[in-house]
This record gives sequence, C-alpha cells and structure tokens, in this order.
Amino acid sequence: MKNKLIFRLSNNLGNQMFMYAAAYAFSKQLNRDLYIDNESSFVVYKNRHTKYNLNFFEITANLASNDLKYIGIIGNLKRKLYKRLDLFKKNKLFYSELKKEGKSTFYNIDFMNKNYNNNLFIEGYFESEKYFMKYKNEIKNEFNFKNKNEYLQNPLYKDIKNSNSVCICLRQNRFSEGKKQITSKNTLNSETFSNEQSVYIIKCIKIIESKIQNPKFFLWSNDYKKIFKFLPDKNKFTIVNTNKVDLDLFLMTQAKHYVVIPSSFNWWGCWLSDNENKIVYRPSDSFFSNYKTNNVDFWPESWIKI
Repeated sequence: MKNKLIFRLSNNLGNQMFMYAAAYAFSKQLNRDLYIDNESSFVVYKNRHTKYNLNFFEITANLASNDLKYIGIIGNLKRKLYKRLDLFKKNKLFYSELKKEGKSTFYNIDFMNKNYNNNLFIEGYFESEKYFMKYKNEIKNEFNFKNKNEYLQNPLYKDIKNSNSVCICLRQNRFSEGKKQITSKNTLNSETFSNEQSVYIIKCIKIIESKIQNPKFFLWSNDYKKIFKFLPDKNKFTIVNTNKVDLDLFLMTQAKHYVVIPSSFNWWGCWLSDNENKIVYRPSDSFFSNYKTNNVDFWPESWIKI
C-alpha cells in the first residue's frame, strides 16, 4: 500500500481548483495516493460561506476518511498542536506552503527535499501553474465537468461558441464581502478596485477591437446590481449570469479570447480553454492601487501583460 498525501481544501471554487491541481502533482512526484480533506476547513470556518465544490468535476482522488481529517474545534486544536510538534520531527507529518514577508507566496519545490511520515498533510493555496504544468493534460481531465451535456443545452453556449467571443470579468465588493468587512474604508477600496478594473477592461477592449474581427464581449461578475456604473456601455456586453457557479465556469471555458482579472475563478476559466489561438490579456502587477495577487508566480508567462 502506498503512503498517503492528504490535502486540506478551503475557500471558494477557484482556490480549491488550484489546491487540487497542486496536490495532484505532488502526489505524482512523491509517489503517494491522493486523498482530499473536503470537510475540516469548511466546518471550522462556517461563517465564511464556503463549501466543497470539486464535486462538479470528474476528479479521481479519494475523499479522506474521518481519521485523516481534523474536524471541529477539537480537531483543529489537535492539528495546530501536531504542526508545532512537527517542527522537531525528522519525518514530517505536515507541509505548508512557504510565505515571504507580507504573506506573499511563490513557486517553490522545497517539499521535494524533506522526509515525511506515511501520512503527509499538505496545506496552502499554491496558486501557480508551475506546480502542475508537467501534468497539464491530466489536470484538464480531472476538471472535466460531470454535467457537461446539460450545460451544452444552455443558449449562451452556442452564442459563445459561434462568435469571436471574449470573456470579461468584473470582480466587485472585493474588500467588503461579509458583514464584518463592511466598513467605510473597505467599501471605498472595493469601489476603487472596481473602477480600476473598468479602466483596465476598457483598455483591453480597444486593443481587441483593433485585432479581432467582430468581437463579442461576454461579461461575468459576482454582483450585477451596479455593474454598469463601472462599465457604462451596456450595449457592448452580453451578460452571463446563470446563478450556477459550475455552469458559469463552463461557459467561461468556451470563450475564444480572454481579458483576465486577478481572480482564481477567472484564471481557471481561461486556463481550461482548449482554444490554442486564444489571446489572453492580464493586468500588470502594479495596475491596482490596493490589490496584488498573493502568489508572485500567479500569471502564466504566455498571458499578455497590460
């Protein structure tokens, strides 16, 4: 029987996809069976309104049994204690993503140079394709949509497939999501971020219109109530709002070209696209006043910096 690698999932769908892709690659490189902890983090942080979402895909990893999870308050306390004790052990039970000052992360293969217990628990976001590019085709197969045949019946699918479609996203309320986050400062930062995204998007649209014949712009957002406050030309966009996160992501993968914002969900919508001739624009690291991607290796090198 192979040793086990247990990955603790957390956060929303895009983050979970990064975690799974990295864990899949780690399990191959370390020759271990992959198990997904789909519960511990979501039970501890109930107020964050996140849940396990990888059941949208045909992933091959097994779900971890309860004895391989740190469930509830007691379980989480044990986890923290074991991680402290792990500092003094030769064969490590845990591996956590390394961080620089300011909590930024980066591509790092330090995990390959350590000795581990039969059970290895891994934690972190690992938001860089460099972790799993070696297994690119396998990762894409892991993220095949279970309900694809149902999605193909959506009228937006044909519209996206039969046009020079351009996927555009606008992330709103970035700093003010959740009741505890609603402060005057956070609300202002969210407004600034939305405004700066609109400047970036409009700039990209002008470039695309000079390069692509008859582009059709499809717009995704996490909040549609005031979207045209930031993108005033309503007639330029076709809104994509299915109220189903899995369908939204699938439709995103079908676009011909992309204007990508710093969003893991948007990142995966673009990365999973099979269009070999796609044009992808992404913002420079200094484009936004109050926001930077956590991982310095977040953007694929082939995506064009604006």
